[in-house]
Amino acid sequence: MLPLADHNPIRHIRFAVVNWALMALCLAIFVAQVPWYDYAFTPATLHLAGGPKAPGGTAEMLGQMVSYMFLHATWLHLIGNLVVMWVFGDNIEDAMGHLRFPFFFILCGMAGAGTEALFTDQPQVPVIGASGAIAGLMGAYLLLHPRAKVLVLVALRVPVLVPAGLFVGLTVALDLISALSQMPGEVRVAFWAHIGGFVAGAALIPVMRKRDVPLFQPPVPHPEAGFFGAGRWLPDFGRDRPGGSRLMFWLKSALFFVTLAWLAESFLA
Repeated sequence: MLPLADHNPIRHIRFAVVNWALMALCLAIFVAQVPWYDYAFTPATLHLAGGPKAPGGTAEMLGQMVSYMFLHATWLHLIGNLVVMWVFGDNIEDAMGHLRFPFFFILCGMAGAGTEALFTDQPQVPVIGASGAIAGLMGAYLLLHPRAKVLVLVALRVPVLVPAGLFVGLTVALDLISALSQMPGEVRVAFWAHIGGFVAGAALIPVMRKRDVPLFQPPVPHPEAGFFGAGRWLPDFGRDRPGGSRLMFWLKSALFFVTLAWLAESFLA
């Protein structure tokens, strides 16, 4: 599942300049072919993992817990992360302002690195990518805009509209299942970094948001007019009806979306 856009305009800032600057930095570092092995985070260097300390001591270890999130292995890895930053990052910057946002992003990435170090069974494998920090954006978005409509590409083929809470919740659940089911020796994805970043984002947003920004905001009216007018033609698995049960709204949304995802993966893969 890949989010492509959301129907959720920013309200407090004119332009998410910091989010775009972080995206540009990730792109520039990848294009410049910076040798990632000098700046990747190796979980074994974190003292809590019980491994050897970084050659440069605590300063180098902390530096790598920041630098790793701006490194990416492939174009696919980079583009996937940039798209998710584009979808969710502007609303989080809007909720806390330009000055707090980069600290929030970095703290979520560092929390992801620390969680990976605590739970990974291969601490010698270096970790790179902004996924931990991006999971923090998703955790914050979940608390701010759980019912905002998100355009999601299921199986990289089928576009559908779903509530953000449903997409983020399923993403985190799949990450947790994947983290617990990884077999030793297989190609590694830092799922624990995703989970740690998500938890950090959800924990930080209540204290880092602006005072006039509420949690659990209602969806933007008329979502069918969003996405350049295409919203009225797309399958919508989270349509809220006045007077309906909120529990049934989420249960039916989850059932429809999971069913579609299963069908797409089964017959279109």
